[in-house]
Amino acid sequence: MEKFSASVAGRHMACHASANLDIAIPHWTPPVEDPDADNAANRGTIMHAWFAEFQGFPAHDRSNLIRALDYVDKVRNRRRFKALVEEKRIATWLGTQPSTTADLVLYVADEMHIFDLKTGKIPVPAVGNEQMLFYAATYGHLAPKAGGVYLHIVQPWADNIDFWFADAVIIQNFMDDAVVAETAITTGSTTFMPGDHCKFCPANPHGRGAKGKPLCPAMRQVLYPDTTNYDAILGGMDD
Repeated sequence: MEKFSASVAGRHMACHASANLDIAIPHWTPPVEDPDADNAANRGTIMHAWFAEFQGFPAHDRSNLIRALDYVDKVRNRRRFKALVEEKRIATWLGTQPSTTADLVLYVADEMHIFDLKTGKIPVPAVGNEQMLFYAATYGHLAPKAGGVYLHIVQPWADNIDFWFADAVIIQNFMDDAVVAETAITTGSTTFMPGDHCKFCPANPHGRGAKGKPLCPAMRQVLYPDTTNYDAILGGMDD
């Protein structure tokens, strides 16, 4: 007997036999459910789970996620894009061939969009973003007729939703520079180059994330320069 529940109440009330089909219909066999099938029932289960989880978020997170989804949806509806959702790819253009995973890649032969969802409150620029250029270099071959890649930073928590079109020349220049850096690193270079790119480095005394120790000596010198005039001190000792 099928349990009398909210989802089947109307059917049971209108047709009592539907609650006992194995009795009402001789030799009746219930359908076989495939949990992996792309059907309304399975999609509904997934959507209900997502909906319930979404309701548990704080109000500002719900609003920001809606903004993010709306932005992506407007781009996605422009054409019949193929989509890769957190699908790993190998950066075959680098000697060490590391893997990387973009949040979302939309593409057709002559157009590509790569999206990176960021939830931090420090705005991350789209223009010149090396992480996004790395994605463009790795996924770009999927759109062989495109003249470049649209790179989108989706960061509503920082009121920052922006994009940048990186053309083929920009992407190739990035790849060339990355290969040089990788080669230097893999052959033993440990040269310090403190700058704006150090914001999230775990050795940065003013880094935004978790910190290790000891802290970077080069960045410490930038932040807290030693102005001691040792020549003057030593010169005074000679008097």
